[in-house]
Amino acid sequence: MSGVKRILLVVGIVILVLGGISFQGVQAQASTGEEDGSYRAFWVQAFELGLKSPQQIDQLVADVKAANMNAIIAQVVRRHDAYYVSEYLPFTQDPSVVPGFDPLGYLLEKAHQEGIEVHAWVVLGPMWHSIYGGAPQDPNHIYNVYGPHASDEETWITKGYDGSIGNVMQPYVDFGHPEVVEHFVHIVQDLLTHYQVDGIHLDYVRYPENPGGQPFGWYGYNPTALQRFQEETGRLDRPHPSDQEWLEWKVQQVDAAVKRIYLEATAINIDTVVSAAVLSWGFADPRTNDWWNLDPVQRAHQNWKKWVQEGYLDYTFVMNYDNDADPARANRYNAWIEWQKDLPRNRGMVIGPALYMNTIPNSISQINRALAPSQAGQHVEGISPYVYNVWSNDNSPRAHLLQSLVESTEWNGGSPPFSTEMNVPTHSWKEASNGHLLGRLVNKNGEPLTGVPITLSRGNNGPTIIGAFETDSNGYFGVTDLLPGQYFITIAGGPLNKQLLQVKPREVTKADVILP
Repeated sequence: MSGVKRILLVVGIVILVLGGISFQGVQAQASTGEEDGSYRAFWVQAFELGLKSPQQIDQLVADVKAANMNAIIAQVVRRHDAYYVSEYLPFTQDPSVVPGFDPLGYLLEKAHQEGIEVHAWVVLGPMWHSIYGGAPQDPNHIYNVYGPHASDEETWITKGYDGSIGNVMQPYVDFGHPEVVEHFVHIVQDLLTHYQVDGIHLDYVRYPENPGGQPFGWYGYNPTALQRFQEETGRLDRPHPSDQEWLEWKVQQVDAAVKRIYLEATAINIDTVVSAAVLSWGFADPRTNDWWNLDPVQRAHQNWKKWVQEGYLDYTFVMNYDNDADPARANRYNAWIEWQKDLPRNRGMVIGPALYMNTIPNSISQINRALAPSQAGQHVEGISPYVYNVWSNDNSPRAHLLQSLVESTEWNGGSPPFSTEMNVPTHSWKEASNGHLLGRLVNKNGEPLTGVPITLSRGNNGPTIIGAFETDSNGYFGVTDLLPGQYFITIAGGPLNKQLLQVKPREVTKADVILP
């Protein structure tokens, strides 16, 4: 038993009187397809041209408008560097960016003039990239401070079962390290404080892929993270990558980071759309196999089905990357999008076909299949082709793609998917009267208490149990979609002690819970 849990058994219980909660959420599925609004978004990455000068952005906005699309997912944090003026991250050293130019600021001005949403795409997992050449020039970049040369006590890098880093020029941070999660939160808070973006779009919200020949779950052995796991479970060993308790713990770290980011962003602006690019790895059919056993969870510890069903995000943008010229990959694409359309959920789902892997005719076919209803008559809430900067695998002109999206051409067989303009979808769960809770459990010295079991209930007389969870690596716990009112949070062990807290509609209620 961890030291924290032993303390709790001795000093007792703190109960917050919180308000009425509802996990019923808002069913996001629509049977009417695009009639009530749908995302038509381009991912625009920062490794190619597209966002790096006023002329490129002018062309991007014109192309999106001409294609009857309504959103741009713009990569503005490539590898913990900013393509905007940041008080937290170093400005990118990308030599293609015009000196003194603010790509995000200019994009927002031009896109909003045309009624196009801009979602700030933020890469979380990879710390750096070999495309830059050597190490970051800025000494305060996290690679230089917490990267490969930092001590075990200081490093943020996730390590392999054998203690290896993997690719030294593109190491990943570890989601089990408390400071890493705080870093993610600071990035999002900085963006939302200084820019009127319509959304925050998270990417690489996962652990890295296992090296060739090594088992799933190879990474996660950051020294600080491993110590936390041992303290919270009472174990002393170095768990094998296949250890199920270790897998579940790592999955929980990613879950907790996503929920924390969502609630922190929502606390700044309730109308901000928070989304993430998520995986569709593996050839197992999701319609006939248990989700937990599929590759997104087993290989990358990304339990995104839970995020879209329990309201950890507003939208999941599924990376449905398959080459239609390969029959096995075409069948895989069809199986995944059918499952995605029919998945019961409380939030929105967007299908993301891969332009860069396909010819323009095959990409148009994939988009049309994504827009079609499932056999059960269900639809998703949007389409987001990847990627604007690399639009085909055969060097066809981008103009052919843009034209084929809106009018009959030889490349779409007379079936343009975006022949009319479309509004973005209505986020019904954001317009509801529900509130959210973000609490933090600390001791009397203000130190966070992690891995502590918490029960949420409502009602003074014979309280009804609503849910059970644990505090995260920084002592936080969060719940989404609460009915306004009062609630109890019960912390493990001891006599009762009650405090009143009111959850208000369309707000995130923040509360520090101090253990006496």
